[in-house]
Amino acid sequence: MIILLIIIFCFFVFLYNLYYISHDDFEIVRKDISIEKILTFAFLTGFVSLFFSRLFFAIFNPLPQVTNPLGFLAVTYYPGYSLSGAVLGASLFIYIYARANKLPIGKMLDLFTFSFLAALPLGFLIFFIFFWGKTSVVFNSLFFLSVVISLIFLKIIYRFSEKGEIKNGSFGLIFLSIFNLSYFVIKLFSDIRSFSFFDFENIILFILIFSSLILLVNLEIMDKFLEK
Repeated sequence: MIILLIIIFCFFVFLYNLYYISHDDFEIVRKDISIEKILTFAFLTGFVSLFFSRLFFAIFNPLPQVTNPLGFLAVTYYPGYSLSGAVLGASLFIYIYARANKLPIGKMLDLFTFSFLAALPLGFLIFFIFFWGKTSVVFNSLFFLSVVISLIFLKIIYRFSEKGEIKNGSFGLIFLSIFNLSYFVIKLFSDIRSFSFFDFENIILFILIFSSLILLVNLEIMDKFLEK
């Protein structure tokens, strides 16, 4: 129950951040995209992300308690979520929904990523406090990583996006590439003896890393090359 409450709290922090940065965003204002439409988009993305997080946890941990429908829905009795599943589900939904509703995909990805980065370290911190002394090496490493990455992206890299020095969508794709690669490396070195490259979660991380890099290269390098 505590984990779900932490997720809900962080989601509302995410929504506040999204509202704050979207309200005066030049492209959002120019295209006359209402804040209500963006927040509706965010709520739907949150539900999809939570579902994928739970689904992938059940796939990664095929225990009878979570693989049957009742156990899958009983998140307060059998808690468990997958961060990589949440990221994958949210990324796919942002692309599909934005494309279907003729919203700027790259801008939406950047805004959602910025808002997520502002809430991510807070979620880790609250979880770390509530479960003091019970967190794993992977979790502690991700906690430290989330703080460092958030500071770098929010204070430095986002400025390049605001100034137009990188294209819309690049901010989000850079984050996806770096965060998932870092998560993969943390998993590798935290238990290198039993690490398997063919583990399903590691395959998902591979897909996220390379698809993000391919899209980023296509966006920043190939498009600029073709423009010449």
